[in-house]
Amino acid sequence: MLSKLRRKAGGFTLIELMIVVAIIGILAAVAIPAFIKYIRKSKTVEATEGLDKINVGAKSYFQADHYTAAAALTQKFFPTSQTWTPSIANGNNRCCADTVTGPKCQGSAPANVAQWNQDGWRALQFQLTEDHYFAFQFTNNNNPNTTATYVAEASADLDCDSTPSSYRYQGAIDSEFGVQAKGPIVENDIE
Repeated sequence: MLSKLRRKAGGFTLIELMIVVAIIGILAAVAIPAFIKYIRKSKTVEATEGLDKINVGAKSYFQADHYTAAAALTQKFFPTSQTWTPSIANGNNRCCADTVTGPKCQGSAPANVAQWNQDGWRALQFQLTEDHYFAFQFTNNNNPNTTATYVAEASADLDCDSTPSSYRYQGAIDSEFGVQAKGPIVENDIE
């Protein structure tokens, strides 16, 4: 009788193992899509932080006094407009098409460092020298004083499906020469 009890307590039945495998499968089916969404959402922090830095740079530049070579005070402007940096080729809003390692721009590559070394980016005190997901653009309307406006944008194709995630801030000047930025205005935040 003792030997029969030992055999029964020795392992799991096939049905018990199948139930455990089914439970693990259900948990994986729920957890994996949530994890992928979490990873994509974490990549978007780069866009909002970058745009915040651009907004701070635009505000600082606008509020600072600038002089001509003849020491005359100039009107208030935003920095020079800058096209997509790193450049977006063929309308493709991602830096790399490598789906294995992810769509990252090589920030320390000599070509990318040179793109950030433009007058507008230097005036905004903005550059990305580490690998990054988003390309950035800054556009001003070239109007002075209270009619000055700008748009700062970030765009990336986070999962290489040709649908970009886009973030935008719009800046304008209030009646007291304060810079007001609205945003982020988000389109396809995690696609």
